[in-house]
Amino acid sequence: MIKKFFRGQGLVEYSILIALIAVGIILALQLYGISVYDAYCYAADKISGGQACEPTQLCLDDFSTDLSGWTVLQGVPGSIEDGAYCPSSYTRLLNTCSTASGTDDYSVTLSGSDLTSGSGYGVAFRAEDTPTGMTGYVFQYDPGYYPGSFIFRKWVNGKELSTPIAVAPAPGYSWYNTPRDIQVVVEGDTFTAYVDGVAVLTATDSTYTSGGAGIRTWDSTKVCFDQFEMNSIP
Repeated sequence: MIKKFFRGQGLVEYSILIALIAVGIILALQLYGISVYDAYCYAADKISGGQACEPTQLCLDDFSTDLSGWTVLQGVPGSIEDGAYCPSSYTRLLNTCSTASGTDDYSVTLSGSDLTSGSGYGVAFRAEDTPTGMTGYVFQYDPGYYPGSFIFRKWVNGKELSTPIAVAPAPGYSWYNTPRDIQVVVEGDTFTAYVDGVAVLTATDSTYTSGGAGIRTWDSTKVCFDQFEMNSIP
């Protein structure tokens, strides 16, 4: 009986010791700015040959043929020009693959986004076409919003709410004639927008939890996109 007691006590002590070591490792990682997830991915990638934490491609359109993979919600879709999609100055459309993916958390990227004139364009996400119009969110690359800003907006029943969810003014930013890679990462109730790999704006909202991705233009905008891509969050 005494031996069993001490054996049991030893197991408890070992468990506490392991827990303390784990807490210490986590605190040390945080001290040096390394997330537990990143540490896990680093170790798992070493074992799996670098594929443990890679995202899965869900949808891809390189605009090499036509716009058959898109649903026009409003306006005129535009055209394919030299392997790039150039929407009309006023349009709203959703990628049909993205709406059918069934994935709530994802990243959506518009590569080679080249704005030449006009007030800007938007990347729609968690968006749906309803009988009353589009619902969802839009990240806007918006030189027309004084003094030029990055914006997250919400859409309800086909109408854009006047007050943005989040705004990051960018005075003096080079908005035109420079191809940009625009990415929005959607995870839970948090959305982060990146321009050329640099985070420019983060917002939180829990109204819409699902929906596809798309493109929006307005107000005499002229822009072309090289590629649309949607990936899972690893």
